[in-house]
Amino acid sequence: MAQRFDLGAFAYAHRGLWLKDGPPENSLAGFRAAAAAGLGVEFDLRPSADSEVMIFHDPLLDRMTAASGVFETRAAEELKGLALGASGERVPAFEELLGLWPEDLPLLCEMKVDGTTDPAAFAQQVAARLADWRGRAAAMSFSEEAVRALPSDLMRGQLVMPSVQAGEARFDAAAGRALADGIDYLAVHHTDTARAAALGAPFVVWTVRSEADLAAARAYNPAIIFEHIDPALAAP
Repeated sequence: MAQRFDLGAFAYAHRGLWLKDGPPENSLAGFRAAAAAGLGVEFDLRPSADSEVMIFHDPLLDRMTAASGVFETRAAEELKGLALGASGERVPAFEELLGLWPEDLPLLCEMKVDGTTDPAAFAQQVAARLADWRGRAAAMSFSEEAVRALPSDLMRGQLVMPSVQAGEARFDAAAGRALADGIDYLAVHHTDTARAAALGAPFVVWTVRSEADLAAARAYNPAIIFEHIDPALAAP
């Protein structure tokens, strides 16, 4: 099984170390850049139509590729042939990332669950692949059903919707259920840093995009998922 690790010992590049004029988000080039900088990465997993675990954020292909339509309706080989933006990078499979990622740097694997994706089945599929990988990794999702379906020997995180969207009561209830389930960490929006800190559990905040937001979060000593700021500033 993938190794557990100290969440707060690393900073995490959001969807890899990508740039508007460089490697695109969730690309192998962006992941290689993050690894070269000694960073962990947060990235997004989705199933293909033929049940291969792929790396892609959106439910639709339109924003990041020249194709259109629902991601999960396409077979893996077709998806692997789609260019990301105007780059030469293609939609990667999870297997490709695991094949290049250093075992001493952590992966935060976010499972996207929407459309017709079965939360438990997809979580079990991701966990099965991590069971064969010896590096540092954790799996997480907004789907509580998906997180509950992960094996207890895998490091598990629960993403919680921001309180400004869900309301404070729903935030507190979701976080409370996750802690009662024995999850290893919470993943919250940076605007909920103080609220998460009060719960006393390990947590990571997303997505920090400015030095001002970084400074505000630092007061509570969370792990940081960042984007488009100097990685040296985000380092613990």
